[in-house]
Amino acid sequence: MSAILKRKVLYLKVRFISPISVSSGIDEWTDSDVLRDCDDKPFISGSSIAGAMRAYLEKEKTEPCLMGYSKRAKSDKDKDEGRMSALFISDLTFDENPVFNIRDNVALNDNKVSVTENKFDIEILESGALGHFFMEIAIRENDDEEKMKHDISKIICGINAGEIRLGSKKTRGFGVFKVTCIQEYDYTKKNYLEYADAYDEKKWADAGVSDNRLEEWLKMKEWQPKQIRIEMPLQMRGGISIRQYAARKGEPDYVQLMDHNQPVIPGSSLAGAIRHRVKDILNELKSNGVEVPGQIDKIMDTAFGYVNREAACASNIIISESVIEKASGLTMTRTGVSRFESAAKQGALYQEKTYVNGILSVKVSVHRSKNPKDERWIMGLLLMALKDMQNGFLAVGGQTAIGRGVFSANGPILIDGKEGKEDDFITNFLINMQ
Repeated sequence: MSAILKRKVLYLKVRFISPISVSSGIDEWTDSDVLRDCDDKPFISGSSIAGAMRAYLEKEKTEPCLMGYSKRAKSDKDKDEGRMSALFISDLTFDENPVFNIRDNVALNDNKVSVTENKFDIEILESGALGHFFMEIAIRENDDEEKMKHDISKIICGINAGEIRLGSKKTRGFGVFKVTCIQEYDYTKKNYLEYADAYDEKKWADAGVSDNRLEEWLKMKEWQPKQIRIEMPLQMRGGISIRQYAARKGEPDYVQLMDHNQPVIPGSSLAGAIRHRVKDILNELKSNGVEVPGQIDKIMDTAFGYVNREAACASNIIISESVIEKASGLTMTRTGVSRFESAAKQGALYQEKTYVNGILSVKVSVHRSKNPKDERWIMGLLLMALKDMQNGFLAVGGQTAIGRGVFSANGPILIDGKEGKEDDFITNFLINMQ
């Protein structure tokens, strides 16, 4: 193996924009507890970060790559190929004690009825957590250093664009983070003794803000996004009901889901409503004699992903969590009523806290496809469902029969930052389906 000429060590500070769930595989407190170290502090393993980065570079483990590869020989005459990774990635640790929370989850069928044995809860870290990790590039003889740096630049751009996410539920709003600062230092034969302190966090923490090289790394390579971004500003027309079951004495029986004391709509709730409406649109088109691009179930699996025992496919539609701003809290005392007797059910008096009159922005991304036709029909279907939400025809969450979860437009829909493009996508989709 060629000798190492240089080691470039990067110290990256990050901030999480959304909640994060990195499971330890332990279910002591919830069905999925957060990964912790021996001091009971949460962390994200370097292998998880490396896996997300390799996937973003679209390199299999058998393909030559900055992150190493291994390829078995096809015959006895050939030799095995491979190379260890030139990129080392440390665990991500948090600078302060992040805020823990528990999210209740339940699978619903198309009639919004819970699926038996599909209730579970997960432990999460709320948004806003600050952390850091190291990346080290080992540059050897005959290596193309510029290409290696360009790959790192591509990764950093992908992180800050929200296209590289960590943990589980990534396509439903979790694991979004941004790099806020990059400090770097090169170790060569001239200063190799200093490498002993390369991972001394105090050394990096004492460095000044002027040492931030983030902008240089972002501009190092011309970067093209891998996702189409849709942003839809909305105004709440009533309350919202996405329940977080309260356990504290003196609180209402049901409260709206919160993050840092702000009401939120999780990506999974938005995805459920949008998925149901897209399926309705496809069924209506098919019943009217329109030839849809394949079997409806396969279309839904392609667009929204699926898990079927050992087979699985990630969603091509990524729906972020939406924070509701400028909303007013409203606590209500309600009584369950028997629909057969039209009388109050015994023991069915309960309190509920909802939020009303807020504003929010629904953010959705679609993976750019190698087949432009797939991209067009996914965008067309998705935008038809989003327009229904914008016009108050598609409600989100629970209690929709009494006016909860209904919205109106609070500005134009933006596609990659530009307005007025949604009608072209929808028209294109409908014309091509004829």
